Amino acid sequence: MTLSITLTRTPGEYLAAALDRPATAPAAVPVLDPTGRHVWPRRIAARLGLPLTTAHAPDRPAGPAAAAGDATRDEDVLLGAALTELRTGREEHLVVAVAHGDDHAFAHPAAVYALAKRARLLSAANEDDIHRTVRDTAPRFLTLVGPARLLDFGLVTRIRARFPALDVGVLYAHSAAKLSELVLKTLVYPEAPATADVLIAPLLKGDEPLRNGQLTVYPQDAVDAATFTRPAPRPGVATAEPRDPAEPAPMHRLFSVITHGSEDYLRLTSQDILCGLTPDPAEQAAARRESRTLPACMHGGDCVYPDARRWDPAGIPAQIVFANACLTLKLGTQLFGSHNRFTVAQRFLDSWAGTYIASPLLKDGTPGENLLFHYLLDEGATVGGAVRQVNDSLRRWGVDAPEVLVIGDPEARYAPAVARPVPDAVTCQEEPGRAEITFEGRLPAFTRVPLKDPDLREAHRGGQLRLVPAKPFGGKLPLYGTFGETADGEPAALVFGFQERRLTGTETSRTLTAAPRQRTAADRIVRAVERYENLAALDIKLDKTRSVLTDTANSLPAVARRTKDHIADLTQSEPLHRATERILANCARLDRHLLDTLLRLTETREYHFVEAYRPTYAVEGVRSPYGECRYCGEATHRYTSAHVLRPWLRRLLISCPVCGATQDTEDATVGIAIEGDAVLAPDSTTSLRARITNDGDQELDLLLGARITRGKPHGFRFALSPDRLTVPAGGTATSHLTITTGRPTSLHAMLLRFYAVGLGRIDFAGRDLRFR
Repeated sequence: MTLSITLTRTPGEYLAAALDRPATAPAAVPVLDPTGRHVWPRRIAARLGLPLTTAHAPDRPAGPAAAAGDATRDEDVLLGAALTELRTGREEHLVVAVAHGDDHAFAHPAAVYALAKRARLLSAANEDDIHRTVRDTAPRFLTLVGPARLLDFGLVTRIRARFPALDVGVLYAHSAAKLSELVLKTLVYPEAPATADVLIAPLLKGDEPLRNGQLTVYPQDAVDAATFTRPAPRPGVATAEPRDPAEPAPMHRLFSVITHGSEDYLRLTSQDILCGLTPDPAEQAAARRESRTLPACMHGGDCVYPDARRWDPAGIPAQIVFANACLTLKLGTQLFGSHNRFTVAQRFLDSWAGTYIASPLLKDGTPGENLLFHYLLDEGATVGGAVRQVNDSLRRWGVDAPEVLVIGDPEARYAPAVARPVPDAVTCQEEPGRAEITFEGRLPAFTRVPLKDPDLREAHRGGQLRLVPAKPFGGKLPLYGTFGETADGEPAALVFGFQERRLTGTETSRTLTAAPRQRTAADRIVRAVERYENLAALDIKLDKTRSVLTDTANSLPAVARRTKDHIADLTQSEPLHRATERILANCARLDRHLLDTLLRLTETREYHFVEAYRPTYAVEGVRSPYGECRYCGEATHRYTSAHVLRPWLRRLLISCPVCGATQDTEDATVGIAIEGDAVLAPDSTTSLRARITNDGDQELDLLLGARITRGKPHGFRFALSPDRLTVPAGGTATSHLTITTGRPTSLHAMLLRFYAVGLGRIDFAGRDLRFR
């Protein structure tokens, strides 16, 4: 069925054309322009090859007053007919016409849009009306339609916060005629989508375009602004209506950009900006009269970027614009005056664009947003659904506030919705709470892998699912990972980049793990640094601590950046791994020095670990009795102590008042038992076992050591096999302790002191040794 555009001059003609929808006639979308010029609708029709028809007004009685009265009555009747029909529209899509006072003319484009979408249309005069309407109808899609001054960012944000399952779109303009043009574009473009997508990425290094199907990516040194648009108009100079050249540039389905920007400009390169200045001299003059804050060029000066070439957003033929930049979208009010006279978003919307997608906030974006939207659009996602997944990914990645908004139709699709199979190069093996996704030979540009395990679904719903490389890897171009949902609501891992990447050389496969978030090496390092800094409070002085801590402190900012980056960009896992491994190697050396120091202190003097930290730790509570002593069966007592300045640093001491056994740990997740018959005989060996239990959520890598006070002069020796132990999360591990007894001068009972040290953590156990 051929689409056409109907040109109208009055609201009555406009509504009549929308209501006149014979089932056998081609689909026609009306557009309103009281001047009859219809500049942009004609250009759009010519570019897309769509037929134009002109609506004819019905015969009127003679006399202007009578004609005006009849026209008003006709409009009221037609609007009433539209509202009656639309009250029973599709419940899935709710259109709210936001208007009050003299804004009734904006209800006409709202009605035309709702009729074309066969959606339900309701009116609202204030925010409470909107909330009540949405609550009562429970739609999937919500489109707010009305004048720009009533549809501000706060209103939209509060609606999205109160109804998070909604896909929200906004259609706004400063006049009913311009709103009708926006409605026209947002309805026509999905029926006649262009076939080329462009991503301008001046923050991405490179001098050659990257091509991937219908997407072309232009890195910083590959951008030629003149190939996309024309020079911007000068302030105060009337510009002739732009005409298409003999061979116009092809229309883009999506013009996407990630760059620096603000309300009135977008940077294309270091020397090129898209300028938000209105080309209308009358509007410029009005801005001078009405506004105190104006761009520099409106004060008679030069551009705020005097050396930059200024380009016109209206010269870019794009159906959708995705602007990943700061502050380009202004709803309701603007920094520079009113009517969006200097807003770069408005320049796009007043010309070719039927959809503008951006955040009104400051941005620290990633190209992953732009790429994800492109791939989801290709899959046949709705515009609102694709933006919702972009926002979900921003929340997951921690990159930005998830406040990307849709100016346009949230239900529009620019490709058929199809379920694409997982590529042959990709396999997925699932087990409870975990999935391994393996890529053999190549990394496709976009991969969607459904996840069916119930535990993974639960982790996804709770926002705890993470996608990490099983083995770190890098790459010249980023490779992004996130999660979305399939059509039936199943979670799916999404892995995507700028282009397909061949895996060559010694490693021809990549494996990613999908699992609930685990503590990372960076988490362990941060905790270790705090422990090392606290050693002085444990009365332990290490001469090597300061240099290691200084080196670690200098490295932590880079580790923090890479930790954040690798959540989104999987190729950052390799530099992150290198940075953390170097720090962990330093920590391992420091741990060895720490254990040697503890053993030396124990050997050379009457060193009691608990007494060492008592001056800086206060007892918070005593649980008495705590339980049975594992050695003698008597009641034990547990002391909980906290650092007086850092109360989150704690020690838990379990003490038996009968046999003298102790356990002193950093928290309740670790338990240490010295098992076996702790009875010694001179000139002999005794075999015991040190069993360590780890009830925590991460494995422990521990160095082990044991001593008694002044045992060496009397021939005592201690050997642990192994002397380094890895205790899995939720598991136990055992080391064999062999004590060689010399000939002490006194066969009195003595306390065995056992230490387990790892990443600055010190866990201690003491047990009495006696002689036969």
